[in-house]
Amino acid sequence: MSDANFNNPLNPAISRLRIPGIQEFSFLLNAFSEAAIVLDLRTLFIYQSNPAFIQLTAFSQIELAGLSVVDILPDFSQEFFISGEPLTASLMRRKRNPIPVIVQGTILNAERTWGLLTFIPEAKHAESQGAWQSDLFSGLMDLATIREEPDLEKSLLKGFGITKLITRAKKICIYKADSQQPRLIRISFDKQSEIFPEILPSSDLVQLSTASMWIPGRKVVAEVQRAALVANLSYVATIPLGQKNALFGLLVVGDQEGQPSERLENILYVLSAHLTAALQHFILIDNLRKEVQNQKLTADIRGTVFEHSQEGILFISRELHILEINPAAEWMLQYAAWEVKNQPVANVIIGPDRMMTVLESCLQGIPTHNMGNVSVHRRNGQSFPAHIQVIPVMKEKELIGIVMFIRDISEHEQIRLRSQQLEQRALLGEFTAIFAHEVRNPINNISTGLQLISARLPEEDVNLDVLNRMLGDCTRLDHLMESILAFSKPQELRLEKIEIDKFLQRILDRWRPRLARVNVQPFFSAAQDLPSINGDPRALEQVFTNLISNAIDAMSQNGGTLAVHVNPDHSLPNRPQVEVSVSDNGPGIPDEIKERMFEPFVTTKSHGTGLGLAITKRIITAHQGNITVKSFPGGTIFHVYLPASSGE
Repeated sequence: MSDANFNNPLNPAISRLRIPGIQEFSFLLNAFSEAAIVLDLRTLFIYQSNPAFIQLTAFSQIELAGLSVVDILPDFSQEFFISGEPLTASLMRRKRNPIPVIVQGTILNAERTWGLLTFIPEAKHAESQGAWQSDLFSGLMDLATIREEPDLEKSLLKGFGITKLITRAKKICIYKADSQQPRLIRISFDKQSEIFPEILPSSDLVQLSTASMWIPGRKVVAEVQRAALVANLSYVATIPLGQKNALFGLLVVGDQEGQPSERLENILYVLSAHLTAALQHFILIDNLRKEVQNQKLTADIRGTVFEHSQEGILFISRELHILEINPAAEWMLQYAAWEVKNQPVANVIIGPDRMMTVLESCLQGIPTHNMGNVSVHRRNGQSFPAHIQVIPVMKEKELIGIVMFIRDISEHEQIRLRSQQLEQRALLGEFTAIFAHEVRNPINNISTGLQLISARLPEEDVNLDVLNRMLGDCTRLDHLMESILAFSKPQELRLEKIEIDKFLQRILDRWRPRLARVNVQPFFSAAQDLPSINGDPRALEQVFTNLISNAIDAMSQNGGTLAVHVNPDHSLPNRPQVEVSVSDNGPGIPDEIKERMFEPFVTTKSHGTGLGLAITKRIITAHQGNITVKSFPGGTIFHVYLPASSGE
């Protein structure tokens, strides 16, 4: 306390205590490291206090100068100086909980008018008496074992218990850097430590990059210190976790009642080293566990690709022996995996002349991404066209194996040949259409000439029969030319809404006379509430006329039943259709023709053109529909699927 404060005339308590020797009392008190006060034994007013006492109680010098010792030490009495024994009592503090202390008293003058009281917090006293040293020793021994815990949480829980034991602090937490954001996240295991913020800005780790101690009255430089100020802590100490240039966390200890040990900074360095090692240990284990999981996932994915790839995959050793093949390679080569394992690759992949040259290049680290289309022999000697890739597998610039990929391109070759055939057919179709158009006029002229000659000959002329056969041939040729032109002409549909059941009923009604002549019974059924379709009436009439005509021709020898059924179809999701089935009980269609039924010039009739069903399929396809056929001895069924009108 300064002379200015002491001589303040506004404070009667200080005025009463003005005596010689005040400077000596001030020097005396400041020499004590423990909290201490000088009091007037006549009045029990506090006369002087040192900085350690102000720190312990949080009272200011001015506030203390107006207080009696009984105000801060309710258990005090003057007999205390007579007994000479230490007093265990509760010391009152400003806006804080009382703290248990050990009080020592000394008479300062012969007149017994001045006394000195020193205060040692009970925890600090215990430390000085040896109990704390024992706890410190056992705690430091236990610190070495926290990494032996099964997981990080249990390791930190044990570390927190040790920290509480050897620091005597009740508020303990760790802040760990967030891997996703620039911030620190609190880790704690008790409610008391929740006075500290749950999240700290990463800038706090910069501010607290060395061991630091905050006590009331000092400047606040970080959020944890601000939290300590708000919670009325008597101190808060922090130390970073991690290496000097790679800090990743913060250890925070504090207390509301006890005072920090003189050895606290050294203890924090030891704690920091062990907790850093534990955190790094479990972070490393966690990273390794994740890496193992990722590698297992990658291996599982590779295994799945290996097992289910449509390409044949062979793993080959540096000695050019087969290590493993996948199921696709087994199927292509017709070998089981166990049969080819450790066999020379040249004994299994037979066919390509360049194979060994490519493999030897691969041993030098040179990949071959495309050997071209080569022929590979299966186990049974049958060959198939294949595309082969040979890739070296390198590790740290050293060859550890070879991977061979074999792709069966038989289907691709078939598609290529099919496309070639279709191109040739398209060219032929174009030529045929031109030919048909040019031939029709001469045929018509021949037919007209034959009719004229036939009209001039007498009825008994023997040449009439020949002329009539020639006229029939001309008619058949003209019909054939019309069919060719119809097939080669692009479809130009004029769509309109059609009620398909009524439409089919009208077509059947027109066919009834002919059906009766060949002893064929018609049967027609249609479901209720059929949706209408959008179609070209003339084109669709050609479709169903052709199907009915084919059915009648199939039953012309022995008669039979022609059945037409119309039903809604919902086999395609979100696409309602109408199904029309046309069936007969004729002899059926031979299997060798059934698969090619809708191709041009395929027919079972001696007088047919083979274009009727091809034209039918083109019309149905132009309507975005589909047609299928089922045939068996004793019957044939054609199924026509047409999309329903939108909104129905």
